[in-house]
Amino acid sequence: MRALFEGISATGKGAWGPSREVCLDEIGSSTNQQDKSTNQQDKSPMDVSVDSDSARPSSSKNSEKRNEKQRKRSKGLEEENEIQAILKALARTDGPSIEECNQVLDEMASIDMHDPMYSIASVIFCENASIRKQWMNFVKKPEEVRITWLKLTAKKLGLM
Repeated sequence: MRALFEGISATGKGAWGPSREVCLDEIGSSTNQQDKSTNQQDKSPMDVSVDSDSARPSSSKNSEKRNEKQRKRSKGLEEENEIQAILKALARTDGPSIEECNQVLDEMASIDMHDPMYSIASVIFCENASIRKQWMNFVKKPEEVRITWLKLTAKKLGLM
């Protein structure tokens, strides 16, 4: 690569590269001199109408564009608010939370935080809402029933 590109550089001006025969600066100075001489010879005024309606967009067109942009923005905000509301509703109807299930687990005297069954139960609660609902149905049952249910669910999920 070094042998291929050694001594070659590109200025980035006007896409000049080593394949050009004339330097861009030389081209620019010769055309500038020609332009100056032709400009001095042709000093004719140009007819330009600044007040024409076609030269400027009307203010009503600009306001229509602004209103359309505002409608699009507000529609986007409305959609975003709807999505947030749906997500909040889903979170509320998703049954008991993981925290609620862990609170019931913490209240159990036969399972300590250092017991492997505690960690397995925490993984089970992360599976889905129906498992958490079933767990909360066992709150008023004896602890032995809850432990048996945890073991069976762990086996079913391949955790034991």
